[in-house]
Amino acid sequence: MKKTLLSSLIILLCSISSYSQSVRITGLVVGNCPTGSTAPQVIELYVDGTVDVTNLKIQYQFASADFWVINNNIGVGEYTDTFLYLVNDITAFDNNFPGIRTASNTTFGSLISSVEGGEKIRLVDSSKSDQVIDIYGIDGQNGELKTWNFKNSYVKRNNNVSPNSTFIESEWTIKPKNTLLFKGVCWTEPALNTIIGLQSYTLSTNEYNLTQAGIKVFPNPSNDFIEIIGLNEIENYEIYNTLGQVVKSGIVLENNKIEIHNLTSGIYFLKFKNGNTIKFIKA
Repeated sequence: MKKTLLSSLIILLCSISSYSQSVRITGLVVGNCPTGSTAPQVIELYVDGTVDVTNLKIQYQFASADFWVINNNIGVGEYTDTFLYLVNDITAFDNNFPGIRTASNTTFGSLISSVEGGEKIRLVDSSKSDQVIDIYGIDGQNGELKTWNFKNSYVKRNNNVSPNSTFIESEWTIKPKNTLLFKGVCWTEPALNTIIGLQSYTLSTNEYNLTQAGIKVFPNPSNDFIEIIGLNEIENYEIYNTLGQVVKSGIVLENNKIEIHNLTSGIYFLKFKNGNTIKFIKA
């Protein structure tokens, strides 16, 4: 009986396609230019749902270092279902990726690219003691000789992959080092958008359908309660923790609040009887 229950919980957690309000890194670009020209460096992020990104920062760790430096903003205020860009040079970005930048989706920052490559990059919440939301590269490991080193190259997050505070290489498509060597406008070559397709990351079908249906948890993260927006009828629900244990259950109506103040801080899954599941965070 215990084995059957455990198997069911594992299947549940593995099969969850959750709609959540989150931000994830979806692309990294380190270009190459001759001396005297600025090589474009780009971090692409995707905002899933509506998120206030004011306190979210991008940090770097040199290949052979074990400490994080720089806190680059990615924007100010709320964004909804859109791509954001952190770039080292506006002109280099516009020349190589024409038509991408808008008045609000691009931020200038001090991006790091060393001779050896292998830097680590992470997205953190500065309002929560730099809680890690997403990361590329392994914290504390020398990235020079690692397969995830993208010196003079680029990486893209695989479709349907959620933000992850632990780096898993298989969640990324990593192009070989020097893929962008002698490429781009600064070499009088075609722009990098002929090689790299920005804004190509897509959500899973279930996640997209939940988004389109307008089913949301608000606020997320939350301390005291969550409110369900977008339900068309009364729904039975269960809340699971990351161990697959049911920690709360009940019935919810449109705009009803579910009290969560007794839950410990962490990630939870709100599962409706109709099969839809939404991830939320108890702050």
